This record gives sequence, C-alpha cells and structure tokens, in this order.
Amino acid sequence: MHGRIRGVTTERLLDQQELINREARQVAAELDLMAVLGAVGEPVQVGSSALRVMVRRDLDVTVVCRELDRDAHLAVARIGAELAVLERVREVRLRDDTGMWNTDPRYPDGLYLGVSYRALDGADWTLDIWFVDRPDRQPDLEHLRTLAPRLDDDHRALVLAIKEELAKRPAEGIASYEVYRAVLDHGVTTTAEFDDWRADQR
Repeated sequence: MHGRIRGVTTERLLDQQELINREARQVAAELDLMAVLGAVGEPVQVGSSALRVMVRRDLDVTVVCRELDRDAHLAVARIGAELAVLERVREVRLRDDTGMWNTDPRYPDGLYLGVSYRALDGADWTLDIWFVDRPDRQPDLEHLRTLAPRLDDDHRALVLAIKEELAKRPAEGIASYEVYRAVLDHGVTTTAEFDDWRADQR
C-alpha cells in the first residue's frame, strides 16, 4: 500500500508499528510471560499489539481462568510477587475487581496486574494483565474477534495516524476502541474528523 496521511507516509506508520510490535514480542520473551501466565489460565494477547496498531509501548494480555476463586487470587498474587523481584521490573500493582469491588457492569469480574518494566534495550514498557473467568463478557477479547478481521493496512494506517496524534494529548484519556470504531464504522480519516465525531457522541 502506498500513500500519505497528512504528510506522513503510510509505509512509515506501518513500519514503525511493526518495530514496536517486534519489541513487544521480545518483552514477552524476556519475561517468559505466556508460560508464567499459563500457570493460571489461558493467556491471550489482546489490544493494540494483537491488532497491530501499536503506538505506545503497552502490552495487553487477558488470561482466561476456569474460576476466580481463592486459589486463583493466590496464584495471581504469587505471579505479581515473582515479577516484582525481577531486576528490570520497577513496579507491580494488583487490583481486585471481583465481587463488591467490580463497580462497572460493562465488565466481568477480574483481577488485574499492572507491571512497569524496562526492556533489555532500555525502553520502558507498561504491561496490563487481566485475569477473567467470563471471557464472553470481556471487551478486549470481543474486539479481537470482531475488529481484527476488519483491519486491513489502509485502516491500520488511519488508526495509527490518529492514535499518534492523540498520544500527544494523554490527559484526555481516550480509549483506543473509540478510534477503531470511528475509523471502521464511521469513515473517520483524520484526527480533526475524530474530534468532531467524538463530540457528536456526547
């Protein structure tokens, strides 16, 4: 595919994404992440790395567990503790969003590990790891099923260009899914169009 998006070549956007995605795979390998998480359930790489629309160094994994019982809580806590003592890990956060702590009906019960990691190449990464036992209600797994088949390179380039601009406005906290939806379902092609579309949604 050839073309330009507001002066930026689509090839550059896609190549840069592939470079960051390659780094993500290396980070997962450095931590032996899938094997570690596999002790609790079935780990699935989700989010921008799985959809191949990476702009920031964030790696998202959802682990499908049989049940989020006490044993699962203990196992997740152990994984967090094991990660926390690694030399290249700065911070590990554990959050319980099960039972009374789950205050958002849009999401299933879940346990969350947030990891701040410095890769061997010196780049800083954020790992967002969710453990769930109702995968049918987990949005990121649904996005993987429904969005991935629709994202061709043309769409990816548009998404990447918009996300790159939005990354300069982190305070707004705009979810990537909004960008995917705007591009795929509403024909948005620029950040200005995205801002207009988002304003209309309110």
